[in-house]
Parts: sequence; structure tokens; C-alpha cells
Amino acid sequence: MGNVLRKGLFSDQRGFTLLEMLIVISIAGILAAVAVPRFTNAIALANTSRVQSDLQVLNSAIVLYQAENGSYPSNIDQLEPYVLDIKNVKPPKGKCQLRTGKVEEITATAYELSEDKSEATCQSYKLSAFGRKE
Repeated sequence: MGNVLRKGLFSDQRGFTLLEMLIVISIAGILAAVAVPRFTNAIALANTSRVQSDLQVLNSAIVLYQAENGSYPSNIDQLEPYVLDIKNVKPPKGKCQLRTGKVEEITATAYELSEDKSEATCQSYKLSAFGRKE
């Protein structure tokens, strides 16, 4: 009677076949393979935009400093009167895109000045080096 009862209770239930499950998992894998690279590219573009913005602000502050003092600053910290909370202006972690098409890992912990002190740099790259390939 136990077998009859079990057959009666479960006879109307249907499950997914192995083939259906494999098809669904394959489709999910294909979608993930397409979405993940686009997501990482979006992060690189966001980091690139942030670096560009930071360098533009720092370059404007350098021009103001030079106009008021007659010389360029010797380090980024001297721009404090021109940049609000300059101690927290740091490059983002992760990848960013260069105009050459290369994607560069940002390892710098702070922005620096160029050799002639006239521009801010990130990992020795000037503002004009960052952005999408033209």
C-alpha cells in the first residue's frame, strides 16, 4: 500500500529534464560571458573619467598657484589652498584606459607633479594620455 500511495501522490508532478537544465545553464553562461567583460570595461571607463577629472582640477590649481606665486609648486600638497580636501584626492584603484588603447592598472596611491612641475600626473601619465582610443 505504501508504493500505491507514493505513486498516487507524485504521479502528477513534473520536473525539468537534464537536457532542459543543461540548456538553461548554457544560456546563463553565455549571458555571463558577454556581460562580465562589458562590466569590467565600464569600471575602467569610470576610473578613467575620475582620473581625468582629478588631473583637470589639479592642473587648474597649478595654474592658479603659478599666477599667485610666480613659480610652480614643488609638490601636490602646496595646492591645498586651491583644492578642497586635497589630502583625499587620490587615484582610484583598478584599471583605466589610455588613449593608446592600452588598459593600465592604477597602482599609484597619490597624484604627482610632472618633471617641470607644470602639470599633475598619475603614474607619470599626463591628462592628455587618458581616455578612449581616438
